[in-house]
Amino acid sequence: MDAKVRRTWAWSTAALAIVAVCLAPFALVDVPAVLDYPNHLARFYVLAHPDDPILSTMYAPHWAILPNVGLDPIGQALLRLLPTYVGGRVLLALSLLASVAGAVVYARSAFGRWTWWSLGGGVIAFNGIFFLGFMNFLVGLGLALAGAAGWRALRRRGWDTAAALFGAVVGLCVFFCHLLGYGFFALLIGSAEVEAMWRQRREGRFSWRGALRPARLLALAFGPAAILYVATHRPVAHGDFLVWRWAAKLVQWMIPFMTYATAVTAATAAIICGLAVLLWRKAERAEGATLALAVLGVLYLIAPFAAAGGTFVDSRLPLMAALLLFAGLAPQPSPRAGAAIAVLFGVLIVGRAGLVAAAWDGRARDLADLRAELTYVRPGAKVLPAQTEFLSGQEGTRGRGLPNFSRMDDHLIAVALIERHAFWPLLFADASQQSVIVRPPYDQLAQPLGETAPWRCLFDQPPTSADLAQYPYLADWRARFDYVLLLGPPPAWTPPSLTLVRSADAVSLYRVAR
Repeated sequence: MDAKVRRTWAWSTAALAIVAVCLAPFALVDVPAVLDYPNHLARFYVLAHPDDPILSTMYAPHWAILPNVGLDPIGQALLRLLPTYVGGRVLLALSLLASVAGAVVYARSAFGRWTWWSLGGGVIAFNGIFFLGFMNFLVGLGLALAGAAGWRALRRRGWDTAAALFGAVVGLCVFFCHLLGYGFFALLIGSAEVEAMWRQRREGRFSWRGALRPARLLALAFGPAAILYVATHRPVAHGDFLVWRWAAKLVQWMIPFMTYATAVTAATAAIICGLAVLLWRKAERAEGATLALAVLGVLYLIAPFAAAGGTFVDSRLPLMAALLLFAGLAPQPSPRAGAAIAVLFGVLIVGRAGLVAAAWDGRARDLADLRAELTYVRPGAKVLPAQTEFLSGQEGTRGRGLPNFSRMDDHLIAVALIERHAFWPLLFADASQQSVIVRPPYDQLAQPLGETAPWRCLFDQPPTSADLAQYPYLADWRARFDYVLLLGPPPAWTPPSLTLVRSADAVSLYRVAR
């Protein structure tokens, strides 16, 4: 066996090992501790059971041209073939691996070989965006990177017409996954073309006539999705809006390295950023990668936190940059340094996956408590969500939160919809963003882009105008809901008209007394 074959086998073995390590935690719990995942799974479940005698009175499929539904038809089909929680974890695992696989494919196209550095993207397979549950976005990033790789390969061979057609098809696929993923795809191929023209200018080969050709190709690639967006876009149910959170940017840049433990997040960020700085000057860089990284850095500084019904807009940009660091660089360290980096990355991948496994095992215990309480909820009942705050230090245990960033249990009540066919007002069912809508009269209770109400709001009779503005489903809640499901530690005091049914460490069920 010659040296090239041995290197290929070693690289393939390492890649498979990384996949196996990253997938291992999925065997521990059927509803992983990922914030939005239960809500997405509930929507897939509704789509897969459109004729259910109870759910069909509450929800209805709503298929339309929307840039946020890439996984919905796949989820609908998969949940008809597989058990609900198996199919859901398949899709969640797909979102976990898609972006890392896209980075590996991009590096292969850019450098003409499978690079070891691109496998280091396995370190950030588990990241803050994944834990927030932005599944469509992550799949969109993977498609964007793979699509940019294909564009680069076709352009290199001079197959320009094929590149334009390929870019249009991939662009539409990414568009249906997520708009920001489409923006990433446009940035990747646009930056590559701009840097190529800049290189031609330095070499004295640039002409404006020659520059028109890549411009036309880019226009052909971007045109179909752009036309589709302009023709079909409509504001979200609660209106387009912009919100900036400037102070949060001091923390959100670490989202590619984020996990359930602050110390592990900080250590990962320091190691990856430190290595990138040390290896940058001697690294081979893909054409367009430097410009794309610079653009992402500027956009992060000025981007809002929320826009057009979407949140964590600026938080997604650092993950794009981190993936591009692994996809667009090919460092060339000495053999000894390379071996040390490989060992360090291996320890990080295994250690971070082990931390995730421990957190998800804890989620399994909270989930058992929730299911014990849901046995008291009759099918078709209406369940109001509420929450209390965990004590400092508790949010990182059992996968209950990303410390100092976000709690992870806000959508766990979606299990009541899946297993008890109960109504829950926070299902992602905005007609401008999702492929499910809420039927009358339940639409008067629904808040598809809403949040779980604090426990304190239930003491007001009636709720204050400020509470109703933020949590509209609280209006006359004592007459309109059958149960209150509380997420968080059991409270010291209970509002009038609520009777405790069952309580546990992190979830409690109350019956509303008429």
